[in-house]
Amino acid sequence: MATITDIAKMAGVSTSTVSHVVNKTRFVSPELVERVEKAIQELDHPPNFVIKKNKSLTQSATDTKYILFLKSNRKSNFQQQIEIQAEALLKQTLYTLLSFEYSYDPNRLDIINRYLTNAPEAAGAIVFPDEEETIQESFLNHVNFPVVILGRELENYKADTIVSDSFDGGYKATRHLIKNGHEQIAYLGSSQDRSPKRLMGFMQALQEYGIEANPKYIVTNLHNSQDVYNVLNQLFTGYDAPTAILAANYSILLPLLHYMDSHNISCPNDVSLVVFNEFDWAALHNPPLTTVEQNTAEIANLAVSALIERINSPTLLPYRKIVIPSKLNVRDSTCGIGRGPFGEKAETIESLALTPSEEQTLREKNYTAAISFHYAGKAWMELHQKGIRDIFDNLGISIIAITDAHFNPELQCRQLESLKLLEPDILIAIPTDNEKTAHAFQNIPHSSSRLILITNVPDGLTPDDYVCCVSVNEHSHGRNMGHGLGEYMQKHGLTKLAFIKHGANFYATNQRDRAAEQVITEEYPDLQVCGTIAFCSEEDVFKQTLDLVKRHPEIEALYVSWEGPAMEAMAALTQMERTDIAIVTGDLDYSIAQNLAKGGMIKMISAQCSYEQGQAIAMAAANALLHKKTPSFIGIEPIVVTPENLLKSWKKVFKAEPSSALKLALKENPNYIFSKE
Repeated sequence: MATITDIAKMAGVSTSTVSHVVNKTRFVSPELVERVEKAIQELDHPPNFVIKKNKSLTQSATDTKYILFLKSNRKSNFQQQIEIQAEALLKQTLYTLLSFEYSYDPNRLDIINRYLTNAPEAAGAIVFPDEEETIQESFLNHVNFPVVILGRELENYKADTIVSDSFDGGYKATRHLIKNGHEQIAYLGSSQDRSPKRLMGFMQALQEYGIEANPKYIVTNLHNSQDVYNVLNQLFTGYDAPTAILAANYSILLPLLHYMDSHNISCPNDVSLVVFNEFDWAALHNPPLTTVEQNTAEIANLAVSALIERINSPTLLPYRKIVIPSKLNVRDSTCGIGRGPFGEKAETIESLALTPSEEQTLREKNYTAAISFHYAGKAWMELHQKGIRDIFDNLGISIIAITDAHFNPELQCRQLESLKLLEPDILIAIPTDNEKTAHAFQNIPHSSSRLILITNVPDGLTPDDYVCCVSVNEHSHGRNMGHGLGEYMQKHGLTKLAFIKHGANFYATNQRDRAAEQVITEEYPDLQVCGTIAFCSEEDVFKQTLDLVKRHPEIEALYVSWEGPAMEAMAALTQMERTDIAIVTGDLDYSIAQNLAKGGMIKMISAQCSYEQGQAIAMAAANALLHKKTPSFIGIEPIVVTPENLLKSWKKVFKAEPSSALKLALKENPNYIFSKE
């Protein structure tokens, strides 16, 4: 006949675990229960203690004891989830869960007290206290069995207490929105007393990032749908509507979504949304909702374990307070706000539209323009130039000069002086160095030329000194790359990465790099950043990459700010015979596309739509010549390029068919499924 030791060995557990499973004297995880029961079933002759216990359980089936589960709020999805999970866990024990919702009602608690708490079958209780602590006076002070408190700590009642870290959840959610460029963030809650730490976390994040809390945006007394509709009417009337909302309670979410739908408020384009608590349909909603997840499974597990432990050992001390970390699940209901060099929100090219009569007016004036590039010879500049020229040709604006500074600030300063002598009506320029070219650019506002900047603003200039700055939406650009890197690494089981960022004080690339880092740290917490290097010139990247990988040979993937330095990094890795390292970068050019097509080190690209950016520059110039008010910053959305959509993306970016060599490279890539595009 087998012994308890034999069962333990067969199940791969301790003998005490076998005893607890058979006697149901302590909570045991479902996995271990299944292993022990399977081992017992496989025995031809179970031990006597198992046979006796089974008979005992059969005889005492009518004597099952119960545990009370008291909810303070019937609308709380959080409490409902824990109830369901606790009930499932207790099915493995001798206890039955009896659930009641008391809703701050002393009369209900009195009935529960009179008929349920004094019965010999009552073994213990799991309790969610209400914010007014009605339950302590009307229930807890009158029971003589073990109690576990969930959700909020009671100062004057001793019991094991399990709470979610709501402060950290509120802080993480708000920080996520702030890092995405949001400053006008609304906090909507049902009661300040019910979830005070969520609001405290919200306020702490605002304070740390230097954002003044606007009382108009903080509402904590929303008790029903009409309350939610009324406050949303106030928030979205006028010019200072919030760009993001943190819904602190699940009960607020449905009326909030209904209001947004009925008022054509798009999420996340018009307003980003974060919801406190994870729920079944959060990921299925359109768009999928970003949530602060409180680990209900862990809370239920600990609550059941602690209560059964107290029931079996009433004198067990001391009482414990357990704080369960919260988790931010970032989904598509939040998006970033692209920002210009002075923090202004990025506007779209649609804001620059002209009427037919305005176009005709421009054609009659014979305006001129000149362009100063930081360097030339790349597709990025050529596409900008083509986009500018196509619009200008249609409007009768002549380009009288184009210069290439070869990334030399001194040369660009001299070129700008020469261009000024030509007295173009419009001067378009991208600075090679914000500091070293500052003096030359500062002279342009005093000339007859209207200045339009590409990507960066030289030091000393204000929005009053130029018409507009046009760039890619750098925040989206960085997020694309961050997601591309994170998804590739997750899919292929990689965990260690490094960042190769631009070290110059360029708001554009700095914003891009920060956005990519934010995505990795917030949305891919299992990934480990092994190192970071910051380069000032592309030529530095080769040696810096060699040094980085020598210091950290464990690196499996790299983020590189754009394609030029990415090519240098690839050359260094090739020399080191480390072509196994994956790279994600920005900007589509032929060499980088060829490597992507062949299944090389490049795994994903976020591509600027440089032609469209050139068109936006030309349209901004046209608006300025008509003396129309022009947004100070225009941000054009980038696109994601992978091997699967490379040919289609090439056509979109370059406005031309991809080369036969590029198509052939894709065909020869064993991992590419060829299709007509």
